[in-house]
Parts: sequence; structure tokens; C-alpha cells
Amino acid sequence: MGKINWGRVFLCGLLASLVWGVPSAFLVHSVGADWQMAVHAGRPAATEGGLFFTVLFLANLATGVWTMWLYAAIRPRYGPGPKTAAMAGLALWVIAALAYVIWAVFASVPANALVKLEVAQLPGTILGAVVGAWLYKE
Repeated sequence: MGKINWGRVFLCGLLASLVWGVPSAFLVHSVGADWQMAVHAGRPAATEGGLFFTVLFLANLATGVWTMWLYAAIRPRYGPGPKTAAMAGLALWVIAALAYVIWAVFASVPANALVKLEVAQLPGTILGAVVGAWLYKE
């Protein structure tokens, strides 16, 4: 069992976060319009200024790094490759979807708004994990 290559985890995490971050931003504005309206209850989102984009970038980066850490951690058991990376991406999606469910309950978001957005995000999340894992070497 090899040690985790932390330099590659960070590099691959950055790549994964870019691969799913760009389509995710598009999906939130297109498929997730109902989600945004419900969360903000008719108020515009606080999407102005550098702090907003800095926080989003750092959160996406942290999520990408966590996903690549998960890939590196399960790789010895399941073997290297896209199937294992897809499992790590699916795990990320499940955890994120559960967090969205909790947030949706607190914000009284309709179930259909949540389901549309989460289903639309699944392919990009898995693709991001697979692309990120493509560069990973121990």
C-alpha cells in the first residue's frame, strides 16, 4: 500500500474543481433558477464582489482536494482508474446532495427544485473526479 502523494492530491483537486466548477455555475443559473428563488425568497443573491467569488473558489478547491484524497485513499482497495474515480465522485455527490437536502429543509425549498439541480450536477461531479484522478500518481 503506497503513501498518498499530497502534491498530486492538491494538483488533481484543483483540476477536478475546475472541471465541475464551471458547468456547476452554469447549471445553478439555468436548471437551478427555482432553487435560487426559493433559497433567496425573492431577494437577489449576494453575488457581487470579490469575497463571494473567493469563497466559492476556495470551497470548490477544498471539495476537489477532498475528492482526490478520497480517490487516493480508496485506490489501494478498488484499484487505480476511472471506475474508482467515479466512485469517489459519486461519494462526493451523495454527501453534497445530503447537505443540500438539509439546507433545503431549513430554507423551505421545494423538492422539485432540489431534485432538478442535484440530478443535473451528477454527471459533472463524476467527470470532474475522473479527470482529476487521471493525473494522480503515487
